[in-house]
Amino acid sequence: MITKTFTVNPFSMNCYVYWDNNTHEGVLIDPGAYESFEKQNILQYISSNKIDIIFILLTHGHIDHIMGNKWAKENFNVPVYMNKEDLPLIERALEQGEMFGVSFPQPPIPDKYINEGDLIKFGKTEFKLLHTPGHSPGSICFVDANNKVIFGGDTVFQGSIGRTDLWKGDIDLLLNSINSKIMTLPDEYIIYPGHMGETTVGFEKKNNPFLNGEYDRFV
Repeated sequence: MITKTFTVNPFSMNCYVYWDNNTHEGVLIDPGAYESFEKQNILQYISSNKIDIIFILLTHGHIDHIMGNKWAKENFNVPVYMNKEDLPLIERALEQGEMFGVSFPQPPIPDKYINEGDLIKFGKTEFKLLHTPGHSPGSICFVDANNKVIFGGDTVFQGSIGRTDLWKGDIDLLLNSINSKIMTLPDEYIIYPGHMGETTVGFEKKNNPFLNGEYDRFV
C-alpha cells in the first residue's frame, strides 16, 4: 500500500490518497482541496499512477476536511462515506466557512453513513472503523491492521491532540477515545493525522503530554 499526502487549503490540512500498488484501487481521504492548483496536483497524481478511486472517506465534518468534497464527488463520481453524527457540519458548512472567513461550494450530503466496526474493502486491503468522538461527535479513524496504519483525522497529532473548543467538542471524551481505542493498538502503528507530520502509537504513548500524564500536572 502507498500513502500520498497532500497538504492543502488555508488550514494546512492533510488530504490522503491511499492505494494498492498491485490492483491500483484506492481511496481519497478528507478531500479538503481549496485552491485550483491543489486540486490539479491531486488529479495529476491519481491519473499518472492510474489509480482507481473507489471511495471518498471523511474522518469528520469540519470545513478544512470537506472544502473539496463537491469537487471530489464530481470528478470521481464515487460514494462519500462519513459518520452521521457530523451531518450537521455538512449541512451548515457554509456557515462554518463564514466563521473562518473562507467560502467554498456546499458539500454534497454523504452517500453512506459509517460506524464503528464497519469494514471498508478496496484493493487487497480493508479499513476497520473506530468511532473516536471528542474533536467532533462523528470523528472516525480508519485502521488498516494488515499494514499497521491509522488515518486518524484530528484525534491525535504528533505531541498533541485535536482541539475541543468547536461544536460539541469535549476534551474528556476525546482523551477517552484516544486512550481506549487508538493507544490500545500496537506501538508500531503509523498514525497519519489531519495536520502536521505522521507519528506512531508508541511515540505518542511516551511523548504526548496529553497521554503520558504530563498534562495532568497543569490542570
